[in-house]
Amino acid sequence: MHSLFISRGGETGRRTGLKIQRSQDHEGSIPSRGTHMKKFFDLIITILLIITAYPAVILLYSRKKRKNSWEFKHQKLALFLAVFLLLGTITLTYGSFIEPNILVTTYQEINLNKFSTPIKIAIVADIQGGNFIDTKKVEKMVDRVISLKPNLVFLAGDLVDNEGTTEDETIYLKPLEKLAKIIPTYAVEGNHEYGIGGGSPVTNPSKRTGDISRETKISLEKMGIVFLQNNLEKITVNKENFYLFGGDELWSDKLDWSPLKKRTENIPTIALIHNPAAIFQTPGLGIDLMISGHTHGGQIRLPFLGPLGRTGDGFPTEWYEGWHEYLGTQFFVSRGAGESGARARLFCPPEIVLLTIN
Repeated sequence: MHSLFISRGGETGRRTGLKIQRSQDHEGSIPSRGTHMKKFFDLIITILLIITAYPAVILLYSRKKRKNSWEFKHQKLALFLAVFLLLGTITLTYGSFIEPNILVTTYQEINLNKFSTPIKIAIVADIQGGNFIDTKKVEKMVDRVISLKPNLVFLAGDLVDNEGTTEDETIYLKPLEKLAKIIPTYAVEGNHEYGIGGGSPVTNPSKRTGDISRETKISLEKMGIVFLQNNLEKITVNKENFYLFGGDELWSDKLDWSPLKKRTENIPTIALIHNPAAIFQTPGLGIDLMISGHTHGGQIRLPFLGPLGRTGDGFPTEWYEGWHEYLGTQFFVSRGAGESGARARLFCPPEIVLLTIN
């Protein structure tokens, strides 16, 4: 379908036929944390729905039928309180069960002034296969990407949720195999592949849920996906040449920029790095564009307050989604296609990005 040439650099390791298994001692200590967390958040949502909807119904009923009630004597105030509570019910319902299932396509153009023919790249970040993202949802993502007819597909990390479950969550990513057969597809690790869900696990390895990065890599390579861990590739698409550097995960302390020294041609360099905080390391590296995910856009974004979900590492919230520039390096942050933690999205729907580089 596409004119594509790849030459690999910085390659380490080799493919194996090992059976996918969990690789950390954490497996026995927290065998079902992911399932428990899902049930916990669903319970919280259910409780919130009850404590907003039920009182609202009582208020509305009493102001009409119970003539001796406070609600009947203060009908305007009772109506205001009922409407306020019902708005909470509607917001909870929409943010928990409707918006997370809305997959939007974001179109972004970036000018590098180095290509004569545009290159189209589909970006799918933070699939988080597992708790809330099943095979059906991944199939929906794949069908959307195929319909966009990109030249390349970049999977920007956090492919699985890995919140303490012993389940092989890569089974939910099986539809990606169909995608890789049609369009050249590249992937990098995210913090969840390393069992780093944010907060204390970032600095305290004992709090992590288990490193399944190797298993995830093997599984996706079997699907035909090129998995990059500090690897440099030279790619030709539509007679345009550029370097693609796929970096390992920042929070795992495995990100290594040294393969960039292998560049021998004066062509653009695009970096695919899960955590956009890596942008602060890019000055002087000769990177033209960095593509990331990780932030989920905050998952919940409120007027005047911005994103409520924070990465916890001081990364500026105004950079949680979209195109930005830092000291001459352009970078794009996707708000992701899945959810982590709570089943929640509000004014921040899941997205597939079609990036056109001119």
